Amino acid sequence: MDFRLENEIPMSARELWRILHTPEFDAFTAREYELRAYEELEKQVSDNLIHRRVRIITGTDLSYIPLGLAHKILGDNEIIYEEIQDIYLNRYEMHWKNKWIEPSLFKDKIRVSGMLRLIPIDECRCKRIREMSIRILIFGIGRILEGIAAEQAKKTSGKFSQVVDRWKSENAKCGRS
Repeated sequence: MDFRLENEIPMSARELWRILHTPEFDAFTAREYELRAYEELEKQVSDNLIHRRVRIITGTDLSYIPLGLAHKILGDNEIIYEEIQDIYLNRYEMHWKNKWIEPSLFKDKIRVSGMLRLIPIDECRCKRIREMSIRILIFGIGRILEGIAAEQAKKTSGKFSQVVDRWKSENAKCGRS
């Protein structure tokens, strides 16, 4: 299932892009989303590209699949995956894909990837666009789970604006760092 999400973010594209993949903002975002871990495992920087590999651990209660269904299907209470990110420094764009780690039973059955892009609006706002592709290759219920995951992503898509607001109130004002 492919879908697109758009949100207005209360920070300029330039400022958000500057902090978006820093250890400080990563840690702040992980706390805000109540992730069990968000750890940068690898980082390679070239002239126009940052390539990162990040390990993410979340509880099934925080995943895009409802808790009861997650426990029944996954048989575990946490999800571990790695996100491979290609961050283009010459434009506000990042391509990513997830590599499923645990529960290992489904590591070849779940594929999630996408693109994140920022579009400047003015000196204090930007539009955050996320295009995502979710493929769950489980016979009989894969399409249903894809739809549930997409709906959950849509329901929670506005939270990032609130995270940025909290970051700004603790760390910066619009136009200042």
